[in-house]
Amino acid sequence: MDKGYLVGGRYEIIRTLGEGGMANVYLANDTKTNQKVAVKALRYDLQDDESVKRRFEREAKATGTLSHPNIVNILDVVNDHGNQYIIIEYVSGPNLKKYIRNNFPIPYHEVVAIMQQICSAVSEAHAHGIIHRDLKPENILVDDSKDPIQVKVSDFGIALALSDRSITRTNSLLGSVHYMSPEQIRGGSATELSDIYALGIILFELLAKTVPFKGDTAVSVALKHSKEDVPDLQKIDSNIPTALENVVLKATAKDPKQRYQSVSQMYDDLNTCLLPERAGEAKFVPIVHDDLGATKVMPPIFSIDPDKKDTNHEESKGKDNKRRNIIIASVIAALLIIFMIFLGVKGNRETTVPDLSNLTLKQAKVMLKGSNLQVGNISKENDDDVEAGHVIRSIPTKGLKLKNSARVNLVVSLGATYYTMPNLVGKNYSDVSDNLKKRGFTVKLKYSSNNNYTAGTILKQSVQKGEKVVAKKQTLTLTLAKASSAKKKKVIHVRDLTGYNLKSIQDYANEIDVELDVNYAYSSSVAEGLLISQSPEANSVISSGGTLSVTISKGTDPSDNDGSDKDKDNNNSGNTKTLSRSITIPYKDDGTGSPNKVTVYLGDSSHSISTPYRTMSITQDTPLILSFNVKDGQTGNYTVERDNSTILSGSVSG
Repeated sequence: MDKGYLVGGRYEIIRTLGEGGMANVYLANDTKTNQKVAVKALRYDLQDDESVKRRFEREAKATGTLSHPNIVNILDVVNDHGNQYIIIEYVSGPNLKKYIRNNFPIPYHEVVAIMQQICSAVSEAHAHGIIHRDLKPENILVDDSKDPIQVKVSDFGIALALSDRSITRTNSLLGSVHYMSPEQIRGGSATELSDIYALGIILFELLAKTVPFKGDTAVSVALKHSKEDVPDLQKIDSNIPTALENVVLKATAKDPKQRYQSVSQMYDDLNTCLLPERAGEAKFVPIVHDDLGATKVMPPIFSIDPDKKDTNHEESKGKDNKRRNIIIASVIAALLIIFMIFLGVKGNRETTVPDLSNLTLKQAKVMLKGSNLQVGNISKENDDDVEAGHVIRSIPTKGLKLKNSARVNLVVSLGATYYTMPNLVGKNYSDVSDNLKKRGFTVKLKYSSNNNYTAGTILKQSVQKGEKVVAKKQTLTLTLAKASSAKKKKVIHVRDLTGYNLKSIQDYANEIDVELDVNYAYSSSVAEGLLISQSPEANSVISSGGTLSVTISKGTDPSDNDGSDKDKDNNNSGNTKTLSRSITIPYKDDGTGSPNKVTVYLGDSSHSISTPYRTMSITQDTPLILSFNVKDGQTGNYTVERDNSTILSGSVSG
């Protein structure tokens, strides 16, 4: 299964934990509880067997009734598109095999504690009529984050579900035969006593770091379980207490009747094996029976007169016959085991799913045919990284083993998905961030101080509204509002600016951190370009961030050239009138909330249209009343500019 797939619409796959001969295990996130779980699925080529699926589900649910601190709990059984999945508790830690390898030698008291936890779990299962059948360190998980460590037995469900199906796989058989009881090897059914035998082998491995019987083939290991005694642990480690070694010997007796008759008996023996009073305990020696699988030579029915026969010769001949029959029986048993394994392997020849990603459909079909596999269902979906017509993935995925001629489903790309960019300006980033990331955008953030918007509000977006982009290949830069750092306002006594020109006044305004509002007027007493008046007046107070208003001289009024003109103006003063015009200067928001610098020009009998009448800084649409001095027959004009562009203009008539 691919990363991100939702099993049953709830469990989101994160990665593969392990792939076994019967099942694959995945780490997933439970989207309802936000807890990590493990998802276990039957191998892809077993999912078409309805009897296995029914047994898998039935036994998984039965095992789900087990509630024990040393058993990996089954949380859920899910049917997703006709496939069965078991949701189990996730244990973050190694299995017991790896734990032994990494921590050997393990202190005896810790060995006993580990075995008691395992025995407790198996005893609980036996009490519910469940036999594990495949106990081994690989099926025991270790939570080493706890002190002392906690172990949990897993794989009850799958061991049961597949127990009655004839599946023989060389690797899995070789992995389990090291823990298989002699009666199972001879074809007998698994029982509680065969689980106890496996527990004894696990205890041996905890003490010796190795299994007692090894071989190049499963057959050779199986024969050793049937015929050979467990190696002397005290020869491997002379410090092992005899009472602890006896637990191994009782659990692994060839004759099931000489083993512990319940797991609880083994638990109780472990509980006292390190006590001082058992230090002098004699070594357990099982009673050898002749009827444990060896072929017996029956004695003759009729006796023979000793006077007529050579007694010593007959006894010698009988011993030779018995030895020969035992050898023949052993050879026959070995040949039978080899034959059974051969039939199992022959009936389950496997092949490996090749890597088909990014191949064309035609190339993928050729690859599958070359691997003795067939093309199954073909589905299509969009993919931003895979070219249209090429394979995105196979189901099952590459590297998994299937039976020859099994079908492999293919998912083929329709090409990239194009996303139409929405308008994000004005929205809070926290409200849209998850959606942007899920779509695959690489988001970069910039910040701009702005007290007109809530912090986190998007002021600008680099990909404009309506653009169509492939989200996974797109970097999106967003400018977010942030609160301006509050400055403590300073109170300043305003300087007397008489005799200052506009440049000097602007420098002073910057120095004391105030806004400057400039007006212009004619003056016969103040030279052009110098200050006529200021507000606040000299020596008055103003706070930083406030506004300093000044009126700058435009020089002498051109209409006042001489006395005759003045007299003329005085005579015509009754023909001059004042007109007002209300305007609203629009504010242009560039997304940052910065103020607009605007300049107003006025042309009438008192003002020149080429000379600024007023400069302003606005942060919103601002109303303004313009006053015109207009003589009869004259026209007054006004123009408002922003960034050297006219945004408003008009006229009034006298």
